[in-house]
Amino acid sequence: MNTLKKILFSVLCSCLLVLPTLSAQATTTTSTLNNTITGPADIMLANSGLSSFSLGSVIAFVIQAALSLLGIIFLVIIVFAGYRWMTAAGNEEAIKKSQEAIKRAIIGLIIVLMAYAITYFVFKQLPFNGGTTTTTTPPPGGGSTP
Repeated sequence: MNTLKKILFSVLCSCLLVLPTLSAQATTTTSTLNNTITGPADIMLANSGLSSFSLGSVIAFVIQAALSLLGIIFLVIIVFAGYRWMTAAGNEEAIKKSQEAIKRAIIGLIIVLMAYAITYFVFKQLPFNGGTTTTTTPPPGGGSTP
């Protein structure tokens, strides 16, 4: 158990050391990356008349949905293991199995939360900001906006 704590601590520390360098590198090529990602999508949307979206918003939505589903699964595992523990009626083997299931579910939930935090940070550093990019088109007739 002590080695598990050391491993988790070292992974957390390494993530904290790597993230600032990724942030510094991501800001250098934001405009070219933004044009590469959103350029073809904007052309297609202008021709089709659909509402604007970005590739980043779709990817962010899929990742968020997957991590949310995993969080719900871990919550169900914790509730089920707690129910097994409460209905064990003093059976030591059933109690140990329930405790192990709860420990594993909590570790999995921590991993999912860390993954969510990392993806949130990465998508906020990208030029499309996880779907908050809005495109402005000039008004008809070539005039300027007030």
